[in-house]
Amino acid sequence: MDNVCEIVALLKHQAALEHQILSSGQSAVAAESALAATRRRLVAYPHALAAVLHTARALGRSPETVSVRDVTAFAASD
Repeated sequence: MDNVCEIVALLKHQAALEHQILSSGQSAVAAESALAATRRRLVAYPHALAAVLHTARALGRSPETVSVRDVTAFAASD
C-alpha cells in the first residue's frame, strides 16, 4: 500500500505542476522539468498506478482526487 500512497501523492503533484504550467504567463522550465521527473516516478510503480487509475475510472473521478482509502475500499470490493 506504500506504493499507492506515493502514487496518490505524485498524481496530486503532477496536477499541481500542470496547472502551474498552464496558468504561468512566464517561462515554466523548472515546472516542466519537475513534471517530467514526477512522470518518471509514476511509471516506476505500474501496478499501483493502474490500481489508482482503475479506481478513479470506476468512481468517475479524476485520478488526482482519488485517495488511498478509495483505492483500498475499491480493491476490497472486487
